[in-house]
Amino acid sequence: MQKGESFEKEVRYLIEEEIKEGYLGIDPNQIKVFHHKSYYSKDRDKSIIMDVSVEIYRKNSVEPYLVWVWECKDYSRLIPVDDIEEFHAKLEQIGLHKTKGTIISRNGFQEKAIKYAESKGISLARVVPPGSIHRLNEYVVPITKENIAFGLSQSDTRQLDFMFYGLSTSGQGAVSFQDFFLLEIKMTEYSLVDSGS
Repeated sequence: MQKGESFEKEVRYLIEEEIKEGYLGIDPNQIKVFHHKSYYSKDRDKSIIMDVSVEIYRKNSVEPYLVWVWECKDYSRLIPVDDIEEFHAKLEQIGLHKTKGTIISRNGFQEKAIKYAESKGISLARVVPPGSIHRLNEYVVPITKENIAFGLSQSDTRQLDFMFYGLSTSGQGAVSFQDFFLLEIKMTEYSLVDSGS
């Protein structure tokens, strides 16, 4: 349990640092980051506790227009599709219309898990543990969907080129936490404009 909670706190810290540095183009006063916040589920008639959540508010609003939930997985194995299905069910229960979901892992995802997450609009991210990559790049690796999927699913870290891999809900890839966060925020803003929110 301590290992998982430590990773959750690390993810919260990464998010808070991006907000504090102002890289996201959002007023830090309009974002709140939580560790173990609970959200009500009508289906369960009780609350579901989420690992990390980010609530983004419009100016002068008391209700968030977006709740971005982060499930943190610090397994020693690849994340199976069952975990993605369970997370999707939680997102539906707490309010899919204003909820975005990301599963972040240290050790990657099974290929079926990646496909399922894409089909359900769940973004995936992987933070490779420090010291796990043992080679230097003498070439530029293109950031393609295939390379991101490889980085998300490769259990042998000696085969990886980056310390971070992210696959956004739009299918775009990122190799830095900042770029991943920006991709997801941008997609949220576009979807809110398209839906007339």
